[in-house]
Amino acid sequence: SRPSWTQLKLLPESRARVRAQTVVSETTLLRRALAGAVVLRARALSTALRPIGMARVPAAPEPVARAVAPIAPGAWDAMRTRLETEQLNHKATGDHARAIGKQAKLAQLRLQLGEAAAAAGECAAARGALDAVPAEAGVDAAAKRRAWGLTQTAETLAALEATLAFLSTGSFPAPAPNPNGLDLDAEYVAGLLGAAQQLAHYAVGRATAGDAASIGICRDGVQRLHGALLEFDFRNGPLRRKFDGLKYALRRLEDLLYEQSLVGRTVGAASAEEGDDGFVAALAEIKVRFDASDAAREVVIKKARDVQKGAKQAIFACHRGDAAKAKTLTDAAAAAATAILEDPDLVARWPALRHGALSCALEEYAEAKLFAHWLATGGQVAGPAELGLPLSDEEYVGGVCDLTGEVGRVAVAAATKRDAAAVDRVYATDLAVLEQLSRLPLPPKLGKKIDPLNTAVKKVEHLRYELALAAANPLALKRQMAAPADEPESKRVKEEED
Repeated sequence: SRPSWTQLKLLPESRARVRAQTVVSETTLLRRALAGAVVLRARALSTALRPIGMARVPAAPEPVARAVAPIAPGAWDAMRTRLETEQLNHKATGDHARAIGKQAKLAQLRLQLGEAAAAAGECAAARGALDAVPAEAGVDAAAKRRAWGLTQTAETLAALEATLAFLSTGSFPAPAPNPNGLDLDAEYVAGLLGAAQQLAHYAVGRATAGDAASIGICRDGVQRLHGALLEFDFRNGPLRRKFDGLKYALRRLEDLLYEQSLVGRTVGAASAEEGDDGFVAALAEIKVRFDASDAAREVVIKKARDVQKGAKQAIFACHRGDAAKAKTLTDAAAAAATAILEDPDLVARWPALRHGALSCALEEYAEAKLFAHWLATGGQVAGPAELGLPLSDEEYVGGVCDLTGEVGRVAVAAATKRDAAAVDRVYATDLAVLEQLSRLPLPPKLGKKIDPLNTAVKKVEHLRYELALAAANPLALKRQMAAPADEPESKRVKEEED
């Protein structure tokens, strides 16, 4: 412990020793500070005096070696042209839908204000504009129905027309002529359901005026519509949700009549003759078509499972190295898909069934064929014409995106064997796919696959880095040189991993 001041005072030699140590410590600190300042100053001067041409820059990125061109650009150029045309048509469809929707809203406002004649004029103008939409923007030729962007606008317009027809005739109208042969049954049914909601809104105004008779007419019409639609078996979807709202419109009309009866305004029930409407017979015919479409849909879903199952098993066979079995499975899947597409009672009659389960199965088939071709050719991505089925652009591109996941598994298996060349082929394929997709105007469904593709590229980049580290390890090189020629490959791989 340090001596007290009293002890130092009694021991002059101790005081002298402490004073000398303090001087030495201060000198050492000062010398170190001066040395540090000199070093910092020298660094600052060297940085300031360094010529511009001598600035340090990183090395340029090295191009990816491509022994085989992964993708032939011809098919993708044609695909890009088609997708760009579809994008322009989709934009035109949206422009027409907004313009017609404004006219329909104006007609609805006129009707709410009690100007039925003006509302009919606006509605006729909107119908004329809808019929004048060019076919490339207004029709989904593959599904033989109205373009998706115009569907909601057309249903709103159909509801207004049905409402105006009911107010002028006391009954819902029959379907309008369909010279283009489009599937407009769902649009007609949705229009009737929308008209029922508008009649419930109209009845509130008539109840305010004390017009119980008009409310009774609306109640009877909506009741007949509800009875006819009870025969339908709607699937989960927009029509099902709108049908569920029909009972609330009918209940609202009945409540209004009950409230009017409390003040002495009563109406009688509808007679059997009043229920004999043309729209009821039209709905009966539509129900037959709906039932046939639903039955065909169940068959397509069941058979599409066979296509998807065969494609998945073919992919597993490719990973196991059994190319013959993979070809047998893909040929069987192609035959099953062709049977679905050519059956006159399935997709040929109901083109809308091409979307959904069948489209997903065809995308899986494309993935299997692409993977088998990639393995057989050493890294080439087959074009749409080489897959053996008439695939849509979305189905083919979806299969190509999923292909990157399968070749990524090949890269992992190759990395365990220290096969850098195979990993480089996978890396070149992923980059080529990413390059081509970046040039395409992808729809929203396919745009979601870009992020997983970027993740796959990063994983393969990390594999290449790990292989480079393993190759630069002197111990690993020494083991490889010392390994006997007749040593099993599995044993050498296990030793390298250990």
